Order: sequence, then structure tokens, then C-alpha cells
Amino acid sequence: MRAVSCLLALLLCSACASEPDQAPSYLIGVWETTTDGYTDQHMFIDQTRIGFGTSALAANGYVITKIDESREAGKTLFVVSYQDAEQAKFQLAFFYDPAGGGRITFKNQDQLTWTKRAATT
Repeated sequence: MRAVSCLLALLLCSACASEPDQAPSYLIGVWETTTDGYTDQHMFIDQTRIGFGTSALAANGYVITKIDESREAGKTLFVVSYQDAEQAKFQLAFFYDPAGGGRITFKNQDQLTWTKRAATT
């Protein structure tokens, strides 16, 4: 009986746990910038992760826990909440503009624009 109670409690807890948010398809990809001092940097977004790196082979990836989308000053603002393997929590706020295949501008760095890398076949 005790084993059945524990199993039932475990199932209830897992059913109540929130699923991580998924990024919209137009944000998914590798983002780069040509801004001086950042040309060797990239950012990637996939359905459930966000990451930052300095080469095609090296990037730190984090699990997206929440994505909020809103409008601010006539622009689309995303706030991506994410966490690392030790459960430390972070947020990244950026404006998204769909023009030219997509552009991301960090809310606190309006001089720094990221564009989506073209898909390779």
C-alpha cells in the first residue's frame, strides 16, 4: 500500500510540474552580429534552449523556463527566462524585428543588432 501511495504521489507531482516554454519558430536558429568587439560571438535558440558562444564548436546552453512576449514602444519585446544545470536563473530581454530574415536587439544594448544566420543545406 505504501509503495502504491508513493507512486501515486510521484505521478501527481510530475503531472503538476510545468513544462518549459518553447521558443517561437522564427526565433529558432543561430544569431550573429557584425558589431566590433562581438564578431566572434553567437547566440543560438532552439525550441527549449538558449546558448551563447564564441565559435561554432563552443557554446554554453541553458534550458528555457519561460518566454514572455509583449509590446513596448511599438516593438515586440521578448523576455526569455532560463536556467543552468545548477538551477541558477537568468533572463534576457530583447526586441525582435522580422525584417530582413529577423533581427534581435538586446533591450540594454540598442547599438548591438543580431541577425539570423542563413540556413545551410
